Amino acid sequence: MTTHLAQPTTAAAGLPAAERSCVRCGISSRYPGLVFDSDGVCDLCTRYAEHGTEIDAWFGDVDRFVELVRGRAEARGSAYDCLLLYSGGKDSSYVLYRLIDLGLRVRTFTFDNGFISKTALRNVETITSELGIEHVTATHADQNAVFLRSLQQHKSVCNGCFRSLLDLSTQHAHDLDIPTIVTGLSRGQIMDERLTWFHRQGIFDPAEIEPRLREGRQVYHQSGGAVSAEVVDSVEVVDFYRYSDVTKDGIRALLRERSDLWAQPGDTGFCSSNCMINDAGVLVHSRERGFHNYEAPTRWEVRLGHLDRAEADEELRPPAATPRVRKMLLQIGYPLPEEGVARPPAGAPVAERTSPPAPSPAGPAARRAPLTPAQREALGRGTEAPDRQARVLLLQTPEPADSALTRRATLRLLLHHEALRLRFVRRGETWEQYDGGPAGAVPVLRLDVSGRDAAAEAELVATAVDRLRSRLDLAGGPLLQVALVDRGELPARLLLVVHELVADTRSWRVLLRDLSALWAGGGEAELAVADSFLERAAAVAPGPVAPAAPASKDGGDPVRLTVACGAPASATRVAGVLAAVLTDLGDAPDVEVLDHTAGDGPAGIGRWTLAQAPASGDAPLIRYQHFGDLDALLPDGSPFTRVAADEADFTVLPDTGRDGVSVHGVVRAGVLHLDWWCPPGVRGRLLAAAIPERVARRLTTSP
Repeated sequence: MTTHLAQPTTAAAGLPAAERSCVRCGISSRYPGLVFDSDGVCDLCTRYAEHGTEIDAWFGDVDRFVELVRGRAEARGSAYDCLLLYSGGKDSSYVLYRLIDLGLRVRTFTFDNGFISKTALRNVETITSELGIEHVTATHADQNAVFLRSLQQHKSVCNGCFRSLLDLSTQHAHDLDIPTIVTGLSRGQIMDERLTWFHRQGIFDPAEIEPRLREGRQVYHQSGGAVSAEVVDSVEVVDFYRYSDVTKDGIRALLRERSDLWAQPGDTGFCSSNCMINDAGVLVHSRERGFHNYEAPTRWEVRLGHLDRAEADEELRPPAATPRVRKMLLQIGYPLPEEGVARPPAGAPVAERTSPPAPSPAGPAARRAPLTPAQREALGRGTEAPDRQARVLLLQTPEPADSALTRRATLRLLLHHEALRLRFVRRGETWEQYDGGPAGAVPVLRLDVSGRDAAAEAELVATAVDRLRSRLDLAGGPLLQVALVDRGELPARLLLVVHELVADTRSWRVLLRDLSALWAGGGEAELAVADSFLERAAAVAPGPVAPAAPASKDGGDPVRLTVACGAPASATRVAGVLAAVLTDLGDAPDVEVLDHTAGDGPAGIGRWTLAQAPASGDAPLIRYQHFGDLDALLPDGSPFTRVAADEADFTVLPDTGRDGVSVHGVVRAGVLHLDWWCPPGVRGRLLAAAIPERVARRLTTSP
């Protein structure tokens, strides 16, 4: 397969040029995606100041919590009201005492990940005995391997630990017919992990957020495959601190008052009161992602008034590679990252691992190549999350879901195409790529939407797209994700997610040609010889790199305008009309063109060209991408049909239209449509000048 660059963007407007901290909450500019105003206030603080009443509407009171939990238990006829996830730390110990005070019938569940503080485990034993609580402690047989995968994929141990905890506790609650799991997540964690994404989209209504969180939980469990959809649906997860506004000081005061048995663990990390391996995860994340992985939730505690800023600064002290941390990393098999090597300059894309996984004994992993000009521009454009820049395609199969066939076909694609196995490593200011081999599990998950109506299915698919993009990892792989959408007796669908660094549109045609052949052959087929991408990359690497687009001064999430433009037209013609219309209006713009229907260029797939000479001054820059008819991506005779769906829009990458005007030419049902993506402030200017309509009219009326 080959590669190309598409949809250039730049760093967000206002991103600081040097490291700084918000004057209100203290969050570091190392945290990706932040924008600071002229007074030094971060956009998270600004959003909370502007929408605090709407945001706070998510939270409730303890009476509402009791009503929810007790009501579910009574409806089920359960012997318990809830299962508390109990770590022995201060937050969950406080919750346990409060649940007992509220008269709830509680059972507790502890996950021992192998690195739990001995003091925390003693707290669990003594407090549950003191209160007469039935308790169970569970372990995962291969938790070190889980930690290793979590560090490779997320640069954190917490993701893998939470996965094991939620899978095991959900199954346990289901087995005992306990309808509710109660967590001790802090309000800062709730804000960061549950709500911030919605707030960035302008969604504040709990009635809209609640069902989407439930759908997200279903996708989360299905992506791991350890717990069935039936089990997940039978158990509700409720965050106690959603309904309790107690501060950190209030938590400590109650524990001092209520128990002489609870002890503050002294052998844990700064950001955990129960876990020792936490410091190892923080060290890896800080060195390889460039910022502390507790930065966001801890600063939310400051905004919410639950934590003093000075105490937050203390909790977020830079981690040290102590002998204990080194020993833990050695135990789970993760190399100690070098200090300072992987940190990008402020405003640059977050750097990934500085050293790749151990090369495969077979040899190909040792071959390295520089990036093509298209790849270099993609990694240098300043997107908030370079790992997530993946195109998405939704296909319908001719028969119901077949997991075995999906996995066989996906594995053959990985083995056949070197580009799908690529890994990327940054050394200083230079990026390299190499063949990481088909290591790890086949990246296929099953998404069960059987019995859902069309709207619910679309919501789940949209959530799955977001989840699959988040699983991509430039350094550790994979760069391909596949979801088999099980629709019961209806024809199944395949959701394909492939990072733009390893597949341009021409490459997608090759990928879909081979996938179609493999599907028709039951997972086996004679495939055409695939050229080495690394050899080709080395040949085109010296080529020039197109300049990045200027950042837009118009804030807010991008908006879309779609205008029908008559019969299909070539990329050259559309770009010429764009330039002519804007020149007639006196803007004299640059129009950069990427024709996804064309073949290779001298600098590699996806080279941008100018429709006219560069303009002087601050004239606007229009980027036009010509996709043609997306149905033509599939070969003749393919067993698949393309599903046209907004939740799986092949032409739209994350951040499309955030930093300027991006126009996509797409043929739908024989008619060319131009999709205009731009910041909201630009939308008004486009409409005021009737630019989209002028372009459509000229394309429709002129030869």
